[in-house]
Amino acid sequence: MPIWIVAALATATCFAVSGLLAYDAARALGATVFSFVRMALVAIGAGGLVLLFGLDSRMNGDDVALLCASGVMGVFLSDTLRYASLSRVGPQLQSLLGTATAPFALLLGFLVLGQTISMLSLVGTGMIIAGLVAAASARNNTSDTRFTGDTAGLTPGIGFGLGAALTQAGSVLIAAPVMAKGIDPLSATFVRSVAGALSLLLPVLLSAPRRSQIQSMTRPVAKQVVFSAVVGTGLGMSLQLFALASGPVGIVATLSATTPLIVLPLIWIIGRSRPKALAWLGAVIGVAGVALISNAS
Repeated sequence: MPIWIVAALATATCFAVSGLLAYDAARALGATVFSFVRMALVAIGAGGLVLLFGLDSRMNGDDVALLCASGVMGVFLSDTLRYASLSRVGPQLQSLLGTATAPFALLLGFLVLGQTISMLSLVGTGMIIAGLVAAASARNNTSDTRFTGDTAGLTPGIGFGLGAALTQAGSVLIAAPVMAKGIDPLSATFVRSVAGALSLLLPVLLSAPRRSQIQSMTRPVAKQVVFSAVVGTGLGMSLQLFALASGPVGIVATLSATTPLIVLPLIWIIGRSRPKALAWLGAVIGVAGVALISNAS
């Protein structure tokens, strides 16, 4: 088996584990505080690596501005909405909501860049919607596992998750011209993470309850935040970049998007409750939809 396939599947596994690690911490700290602390850690880590290897000298002022805008949209909006969704619907449904990034990227590409949308991509979008409906239908009025989320938070959780997918697609669209120039991903990550963390600084500083949450953070919660950042953003993104550099983009994107499938057995093992058949079906359909979109010509 080619190493890039292993790397792509390991990427999805890292994202699944990161979601499980983030779940309790996001519920304890709230979406805004969790996003701020997590992204501040990412910025510090990326900054250390930039000091070691240097910042890409090809970046100009326009590139930095675009990356900052991408960071604000991707962190201040997308990450905050994602973790607000995670705390309400749990990692299984939230990871499936993340697959909506692909059709939203198609929509934005059509509206902003005038790109055409193939019939295969439309079919893939329909499959993602069907997968989300199936997964949402798998929930009932009782909490299946400790990772199910709030039983009363399904509707707002889905709304936050779709908002996270839309803003994530917008963030990628903004950064695309910079990355197309071959800018070092580490330098881009550093700029985006600093901009994202700074954009959350004011909402945290101006809120006494949020400041109190940081000051009273317990050691277990702090560990969850750190490991979520290291496993998800650090290891996961590094593996994805390696896979993209070695394998076909469409296949890598598909394999990296299998997180909804990988998270189910993890929930089964850790939560000690088997996910419903509809949850498995929804994950399979959703990932298949991403595969169609990623590999559409």
